[in-house]
Amino acid sequence: MYKYVIFDVDGTMIDTEEAVMFSYQSIIFEKYGRHFSEEEMLKGYGVPTPQTLAKYGFTDIDKAMKDYYKYLVEGFSRCSTFDGIFELIANIKAKNIPIGIVTSRCKYEIVIDACLQGFINQFDSVVCSDDTTLHKPNADPLWRAMEKMNANPSETIYIGDTVFDGRCAKSAGVKFALAVWGSNNAENIDADYYLKKPSELLKII
Repeated sequence: MYKYVIFDVDGTMIDTEEAVMFSYQSIIFEKYGRHFSEEEMLKGYGVPTPQTLAKYGFTDIDKAMKDYYKYLVEGFSRCSTFDGIFELIANIKAKNIPIGIVTSRCKYEIVIDACLQGFINQFDSVVCSDDTTLHKPNADPLWRAMEKMNANPSETIYIGDTVFDGRCAKSAGVKFALAVWGSNNAENIDADYYLKKPSELLKII
């Protein structure tokens, strides 16, 4: 049904919630002397790190980024892929279906993640926040990925875990599959498909 498959990273292929939360809350505590509530943290979700830091009240973004990465490297060392992701990618590749990545991470955040580096070479296209001026939920990142893959939107499906991923897919004219296994808000996210485990994607494509 679909000839091209594009994945988000965090919360979709890799369980990074604890690592990212640890990193943000560590620098937030250094700045404010307290940790943010879940509601306060939500306002920074789904956008590139510099934008998130600005939403959390940081003004010296360069310094905040350095402090954030210091903690993130430590956090990434404890991350792992969700169960079934390696098998899913292997099965898709066996069908000769091109696969890509569209993520809000920057290139550096990709490079320092040893877990992701272990299988990123399997992907035909990788688009991160450095590659576009506009970011999710804007359609540009997905359009860039499809351009690299010579993909048609009607033949492409995007798998992600947040409302921003869903809006990005809709804006790009691409079907969206919600990775329920990594989503914290699945009941409030519109999607064309709701996948409880990675292997369910194979039934669609």
